[in-house]
Amino acid sequence: MNILRSLITIWIILFWTPLQAQTFDNSHLIEDATNGDIQAQYTLAHLYLKGKGGLVFDVEEAVRLLEEAADGGHKEAAFDLAFLYLNGMKLAKDRVKALHWLTMSAEMGQVDAQYFLGLAYKKSDRLQAAAWLKMAADGGHLEAAGELDQICAEDPQACRWSAK
Repeated sequence: MNILRSLITIWIILFWTPLQAQTFDNSHLIEDATNGDIQAQYTLAHLYLKGKGGLVFDVEEAVRLLEEAADGGHKEAAFDLAFLYLNGMKLAKDRVKALHWLTMSAEMGQVDAQYFLGLAYKKSDRLQAAAWLKMAADGGHLEAAGELDQICAEDPQACRWSAK
């Protein structure tokens, strides 16, 4: 039910153009987010990041909500946090935090996070890189499969697990 409300809210914001921001009622979304609904937290965070849905742009509140959602198991929230910290477009760059959230997202099974984590380890730790790229490739990430093939061709020892 809460996911349905969040999806309806997103649809209204993105596709119902006559809607005026000052008349938007997102009280149900705020209530769901306050009650720990990770999808509502994720949706509300993106509204704060974009200054939409009757909300004023507020990066601190968006990050707080994304962190709550990620800590609650929302892999996309963790992935988004990683890139907010990595790019530093809406908040200060912080590579340590970016790596933390990227790792959390990858551990939750987000294939793009697994791919980027594999790339991050490619020069420093080929075993780690190969392991993350294999997870991403197994999840259907085509670029990860190509990167993994390259690592295995250059350093077969990094891919010794594949012989098991």
